Amino acid sequence: MENLTGLELAMMAISGLIVLGLIAALITQIVLIVKYKQFNKTPLSSGLTSQQTARALLDANGLENVQIKKLGLLRRLLLFGNHYSVMKKTIFLRQNILDSSSVTAVGIATQKVCLALQHKNKDKSFAFRYVLQILTLFTPLLFYSSIAVGLIIDLVTQFSGIPTLVGLLVGIAFYLLTFVFQIVNIKVEKRANQQAIEILQSANIFNEQEIETFKKLLKLYIVADVIVLILSILKLILQILKIFARAKKK
Repeated sequence: MENLTGLELAMMAISGLIVLGLIAALITQIVLIVKYKQFNKTPLSSGLTSQQTARALLDANGLENVQIKKLGLLRRLLLFGNHYSVMKKTIFLRQNILDSSSVTAVGIATQKVCLALQHKNKDKSFAFRYVLQILTLFTPLLFYSSIAVGLIIDLVTQFSGIPTLVGLLVGIAFYLLTFVFQIVNIKVEKRANQQAIEILQSANIFNEQEIETFKKLLKLYIVADVIVLILSILKLILQILKIFARAKKK
């Protein structure tokens, strides 16, 4: 330990935090899956299905053009869960959610309706999230490409170091889009969560006990998103430290 440099100690500390974050993420995900399934077996007192509820709410808010469909295999392979598609103006729900009359099913369907409402109302945060979502698809490529270009220029200029540093800074700027997206995503989802709770209460779709049950599920989703954000920041810091460590060895 005495021979370790400050850079190496920092890398060890960040790596330790990442491990703790991964454990927290795993525990949160397990609890989320358990509660998701448990609440999906909890029948709704009103007897309404998720599809009936979502269709009625969409129509009541002038969104007759928004469809409700079963989540297909391709979208599931692309890691999509229950979601609202801006491009297709469609709410996609898993098979076990689509025609279910449970707290999970009706609550999630209502939350997706609220996202569709944000789209209809041209909510700025919602629109910004959509743009960032597209841009962040290319973030890893842009990040490593910027660093590679800097290193190549350094090779040509006999390792002055400045091009690599500039490439790293440009790459970090691209990577920051991921964090901005995650922050905006949490904001948008929290707003949709609150809107869903208000609708479910005001329309008497959920009773008080069902509202409290649904709130627990929503809270777990937000906690999971926050952990992902923290892990992303820690991983970026670790990557930067590794790059500096390699540069120092050279």
